[in-house]
This record gives sequence, structure tokens and C-alpha cells, in this order.
Amino acid sequence: MKKMILIAAITCVTFTACKKDRTCTCTNSTVSQTSTEPGYTYTPQPSTTSKDTYKKIKKKNIYAQTCISQEGSYTYNYQDFTPNGPVTYVMTVNTKSDCELK
Repeated sequence: MKKMILIAAITCVTFTACKKDRTCTCTNSTVSQTSTEPGYTYTPQPSTTSKDTYKKIKKKNIYAQTCISQEGSYTYNYQDFTPNGPVTYVMTVNTKSDCELK
């Protein structure tokens, strides 16, 4: 009986402390892009994929928690040089990242 309890305990610990290599795969894309420049049109670019591999970690490890989907937006100024002098425009870019931990 003691041997069975010992074997069950070892099996339980083995499965709860499962450490293995895990990969975070993210698909990154630009959702929209707008500009104050007259006549500006946005042509969508293909999505990109990035992968990060974490060696011998548990799924709830802090490194694995960085594998998150997110949406973001950033704005920047850029200049166009015209015959009348430089003109400043504002560009706003909206991005999206869909991530999955395997």
C-alpha cells in the first residue's frame, strides 16, 4: 500500500511540474494608417509573423506571460519638402498583434 501511494505521489509531482520548451507565435499587422497629407492613401502590407521560444518552462511562468495579443496606436510627424518650403504632416498608425503560446 505504501508503494502505491509513493508511486501516485511521484506521478502527481511529475505532471504538475511539467517543464518543456514552449513557443509564442505572433501575427503582427497594421490595421489602418492615416495622414493629414492631402491625397494620402494607405496600401495594406502583408502581416508578419514572429516567434519566441522559451526553454524548459512551465506554462504559467513569467516568460510565457509575455505572450499576449495586443492592439496599439502611435502617431508621428513627418515633413515633405515642397518648392514653398517644408510642410509637416501627422501620421497615425494602428497595429494589432495576435499571439498564441504552444
